[in-house]
Amino acid sequence: MAKSAEQEVEKMKQLEERIKAPSIWGRVPCGVRFEDLQDRRYEDAVRLLKKHYLPEEITYRSVKIADNTEGVDEFTHNVRIWMKDKMSIAAVKEDTEKLVGVLIMRIQEKSAFSRTFSRVKITYNPQYTTVNTFYRAIEKPVDLFEKLGVKRYFKIYLLALKTRYRHRGLAKEMLKAAISLSINANVPAISGIFTTARGQQVADELGFEKFHELHYVRYVIDEEIVFWDTGLGNYGAALMAYRIPSVEEPEEVQTQASSRFNIQPPIDDEEDEE
Repeated sequence: MAKSAEQEVEKMKQLEERIKAPSIWGRVPCGVRFEDLQDRRYEDAVRLLKKHYLPEEITYRSVKIADNTEGVDEFTHNVRIWMKDKMSIAAVKEDTEKLVGVLIMRIQEKSAFSRTFSRVKITYNPQYTTVNTFYRAIEKPVDLFEKLGVKRYFKIYLLALKTRYRHRGLAKEMLKAAISLSINANVPAISGIFTTARGQQVADELGFEKFHELHYVRYVIDEEIVFWDTGLGNYGAALMAYRIPSVEEPEEVQTQASSRFNIQPPIDDEEDEE
């Protein structure tokens, strides 16, 4: 009798683990899988971004934010807020279970759009402010809700890979995984700012359309080019988006029954000033 009770307890534990297990959104032959980014990997994600993203991504590299503790702290503070939406993807090496990449995204709701953009977001570090001002200059002229004909979409905040895992097609596979997640969540579109020519090419191959672009040499503050360390062939950053044809958005967006997709408008990631 006692043995039977122990077996039932063990079965319940296994069931709980399966329920908690992340959804798998794709795998590639090099032994990397793409899954939900779970809480237990958040700090690994922050460490990866500090080491492999901030020093190498064009905009942050140009303003040398990795050398500025205050700027890094402000960036990572916001990253932790973005990840809490539980809509991000982890790239995991299957033989070691190590995190090798991350794609962070959040839901954008039309009902919250005008409220968010009617405020001035406050950032405190000059380097971080410079990058965010540039990104807002790319996004603000375009109403993606109108352009895409949707009430909500996923916004990619960043896509990062450890250096040795680049140039293997993983970024493209991560974007495919993000599209799969969007379909599963019944979210009809996905967008992001792509800062390299290769990133824009990959997005284009997946069906993303370019809606706005700012060239680095034309983005000048106090008569100085802001982003000078852009690398060969990287001429500008582009806002690109993909309307997923297989997802039909209902007339009135209903709350999903699943707790994972019980999506609420995002909390502003920084303090706002009316």
